[in-house]
Amino acid sequence: MTLVGKIFTVLIFIMSLVFMSFAVMVFATHQNWRDLVKSTDSSKPGLERRLELKTAELTSAKGEHERTKQQLALEQASRRQALAALQTRITTAEATVAQQEKELNDKIAALNQESQANKTAQERLTKLEEEVAILRKETQLAQLDRDTQFSKVVELTDRLNQDEVKRQALEERSNQLNAQLAQLTMVLKANGLTKDSLVAQLEPIGLNGIVLVVGDKDLIEISVGKDDGLREGHIMEVYRGDTYLGQIKIMKVAPDRAVGQINKDLKRGQVRKGDHVTTKFS
Repeated sequence: MTLVGKIFTVLIFIMSLVFMSFAVMVFATHQNWRDLVKSTDSSKPGLERRLELKTAELTSAKGEHERTKQQLALEQASRRQALAALQTRITTAEATVAQQEKELNDKIAALNQESQANKTAQERLTKLEEEVAILRKETQLAQLDRDTQFSKVVELTDRLNQDEVKRQALEERSNQLNAQLAQLTMVLKANGLTKDSLVAQLEPIGLNGIVLVVGDKDLIEISVGKDDGLREGHIMEVYRGDTYLGQIKIMKVAPDRAVGQINKDLKRGQVRKGDHVTTKFS
């Protein structure tokens, strides 16, 4: 067998297999169209039965549709009445709202006026508070200045009173000094002296002191010194009460102390601490 014969043989075999497959498929898809149309099986009804069922469903649906239309018409009528009532209520409500809006606008206008008035009052209050603060500060400053002036017045019054007391004291002292000056002038004249005479070596008149320490060799320390006009060589008398004790000669002088030696020839008693000393007129 030639090659072409072999090829044709294989093709014939393949084609036979293909046609056999088609035959099997056609047989598998074959249906009984009468049963398909006339079948009354409830699990798989035929086309006529299904058509009857669909027709019955359609009739029922149409009836339901009519009833629904009637209900819808009733509902629409009821809705129209309700809408009319609502429209009436809306109209009334709109009128009420308009009136309330008018009242609200009036109240808003009044509130704005009051707010403006309150704002003006607040601004005025703020200004008044500022003015009050300024006045309070000025008052405090004025009070402080018044207190300061009062303190100055009190101080000046005290100083004036003190100065007046000092003036009176000075005036009294001046009178005393004038009297002393007159007396000293009389003493100078009585002793043949003038105001230009040397008085450094003169014993102070009326000088009194106290014996502070009694030492050896008839030396005693007294409570008056150079600041009181006492000088070395001056003579002072020592006494106790009405008893005359003797005379001392000043040997050494300090500003507020002095040391003197008792004159043995004029000694009239034992000198003790606390005894008095005084000068005498020469």
